[in-house]
Amino acid sequence: MVLIYGKGKTGSSLYEFCKNRNINAVLVDDNDFSTDLLKKAEKIIISPGIPFYHQIYKEAKKRKIPVVGDIEFAYQFYKGKIIAITGTDGKTTTTKLIYEILKKTGHDVYIGGNYGIPFIEIVEKADENSVAVLELSSFQLYSTKKFKPDIALILNIDTDHLNWHKKRKHYVLSKFKITKNQTENDYLLLNKNIKDNFSTKAKKIIVDIDKYINEDFLEIEGLKINTDNLKLKGRHNLENITFAVITALKIGINPPIIKTTIENFNPLPHRLEFVRNVNGINFYNDSKSTTVHATLKALESLEKDIILIAGGINKGSDFSRLNPLISKKVKAVILIGKDKEKIADQLNFENILLEESLESAVKRAYFLASIGDNILFSPACASFDMFKNYIDRGEKFKKLVNNLK
Repeated sequence: MVLIYGKGKTGSSLYEFCKNRNINAVLVDDNDFSTDLLKKAEKIIISPGIPFYHQIYKEAKKRKIPVVGDIEFAYQFYKGKIIAITGTDGKTTTTKLIYEILKKTGHDVYIGGNYGIPFIEIVEKADENSVAVLELSSFQLYSTKKFKPDIALILNIDTDHLNWHKKRKHYVLSKFKITKNQTENDYLLLNKNIKDNFSTKAKKIIVDIDKYINEDFLEIEGLKINTDNLKLKGRHNLENITFAVITALKIGINPPIIKTTIENFNPLPHRLEFVRNVNGINFYNDSKSTTVHATLKALESLEKDIILIAGGINKGSDFSRLNPLISKKVKAVILIGKDKEKIADQLNFENILLEESLESAVKRAYFLASIGDNILFSPACASFDMFKNYIDRGEKFKKLVNNLK
């Protein structure tokens, strides 16, 4: 019997897959799990949100029952090519860019993983000619053993999810598992800023964006893109684009298709998303920012005269890293959420205001703003203290902004 632990979307998809393949499976979570189930279990499949220190790992180890994650389980049934993307920030945008480029060429291409479509659902549709473009979180990579992508991308590594991984080294090691099983026939694209030690047999391509930026152009292996024509804004997005372009070129995609797709690509919601201008004041929704690293990128992307709304559940980030940019560009910081007082203590800034709700924070920011100012909602925190998820948080922010007179 296969025991599937975690009843979310991934767990349900795994259960359906097993049922369709006549694999005896039981789907449980913390509410209905009992150790008696382990007497019959030959394998345990863990959903991405179950941390490595969860009791199920201890029980499995005690009974010598193998534990795999959803990515590892799906991989044993998958026959096509895999492009896998990980990193602290930028994963979703880069994954979608690569997917859109491949789709334009007529490839049998699928997008999934942490993107929102479980890998196991792709397995049901794909064959040996398919390409799966997978966004992978550190949670998903942690429980892989044999998983091997044909092309792996590590966009960046910053401290994140220490509430899950406990130590930075565990988080980093999880990220590097993306290349652990790669061979000399595979590619690894690696940001030049990643200095951590790890081993790989893959053909390593160091991505240094400074080599490709030339005034108003991004020039990569002969492919020239005018950055003024891009809807994706900010240096961090130029980095995401560079990773996507190099990946597409390695696959052999025609450069004009790559160029056209990137120039027509619209920013994904909740990622430095321009909401509206109200009486000369610009509002930006960056709710997807759940790390200090992401908020730094957002602050870098906007001009000065910023009013920053941030806060929520700190995942172990050092907020003092924001101080240089805040002192240079920010007029006021408005903090909300569970850890607002602790965050305020890390910010060496005079104009910090604490609010009890997102609604009052938006109203306060609007009251403080002058014509030409940018109100940036970039929380740098998890959302679960006040919202269902970052999407719910971002949608509520946009609704509040759109209701302003």
